[in-house]
Amino acid sequence: MKKVMAWMLILSGAAVAQVSFVSAADAVRPSLVSIVTDKVGPVGATDSSGPGLVQTQALGSGFVIDTLGHILTCNHVVAHFEGVAVTFSDGKTYDGTDVVVVGVDPVTDIAVIQVKAKRAFTPAALGNSEELQVGQAVMAMGSPFGLEGTATAGIVSALSRWGQAKSSGPDFQDFIQTDALVNPGNSGGPLVDVQGRVVGVCSFIRTTRTGPTGIGFATPSNLAKSVADQLIKNGRVIRGLLGISTQAITEGIKQALGLRSRDGVLVSAVDPGQPGAAAGILPGDAILTLDGKLIPDARWFQSEVAGRAPATSVKLALLRRGARKTVTAVLESWPSVRTGPTQAPPPGTWLGLVVRNLTGADRDHTGLDSGIEVEAVEPGGVAARAGVHVGDVIPEINLAPVSSRVDFEQIEKAMAGSKRPLLLRVFRGHEVFYTTVEP
Repeated sequence: MKKVMAWMLILSGAAVAQVSFVSAADAVRPSLVSIVTDKVGPVGATDSSGPGLVQTQALGSGFVIDTLGHILTCNHVVAHFEGVAVTFSDGKTYDGTDVVVVGVDPVTDIAVIQVKAKRAFTPAALGNSEELQVGQAVMAMGSPFGLEGTATAGIVSALSRWGQAKSSGPDFQDFIQTDALVNPGNSGGPLVDVQGRVVGVCSFIRTTRTGPTGIGFATPSNLAKSVADQLIKNGRVIRGLLGISTQAITEGIKQALGLRSRDGVLVSAVDPGQPGAAAGILPGDAILTLDGKLIPDARWFQSEVAGRAPATSVKLALLRRGARKTVTAVLESWPSVRTGPTQAPPPGTWLGLVVRNLTGADRDHTGLDSGIEVEAVEPGGVAARAGVHVGDVIPEINLAPVSSRVDFEQIEKAMAGSKRPLLLRVFRGHEVFYTTVEP
């Protein structure tokens, strides 16, 4: 009898979940859109006349966020577009001058476009991503492989995932991990709870050499909404800049510095001429508080500083060689993230990368004495999957300096036939990170 009751409870729970997903899908569907972008780029020799151009299409998804026709999607869906077409769930398509890109933010991989048409726009309801819990049921909606209006169900597998290599950048990561299937074309689509509220924006899926893994990642709705509000208001996201690089305080660092806890961040680099340097911050300093608030981790510190307006003063309590010190820094503004054309390299290009030497202007802009800049990245190639994209500067490969394209070509020859991953050091704006590329 107990077994029968247990099975009845299980079946009853499954039925409730099914009904919830049906109503959730119905609630979101009117706001759901499919996005197609046209992109033009060079290919290898098409005939005896030499290189030519090819037009390709990229697929993505999005959802309406207000009655004015603003649509939230991913930056990598619409970046470097030649044309954008938006199709609603009722089958109506808008393109050309009816669709405008309001703003993009490569740092969080969020973008806002707007359909300028006389129609009734039904916005999706946004949920509070801070209330998400691991194990909670969610549904990914979008147009995977162009299949419009697709819904896949799963759970929240983990929260606050970061350090993920992805083509749209490593910055400000705080991803929701889910096992609801996210495939090409889902990017920009909503991650929805059983109440029909959008709690995330589907961004990318973890892949390996053998293909997708079924592990998807979404940007939390609270972060996406904050970015979208700024894009609609300003056309860009304005962030405070301190000009330092920080890292988490490990147990070993805590003991070496004689700290009482692992709260705070360790300064690993200070950009000359930036606010941190002007305030007297040095590499090796442990910053313990920001405006009197204890710093729980490096991500919190980064987000808090970036969330302050330029010209704002921040007070930092730090520990330097056992002595406590307080400094005040006046924040500047993050520079715009540089982007370039998205043409695909010729077939067979090593690592799927086209690089060029740095110019004098590049050195002034980046503060680097040497390195190579990425001019083109093969979509879906090994470098793209490792998080490398146009505009990145690579000063090191396998911990060895790379000062020119000749150095890059020599490394290619030396690595011919090797399957060993390469360790690339990447500079992007004011962010520095390492990533591995598997040839």
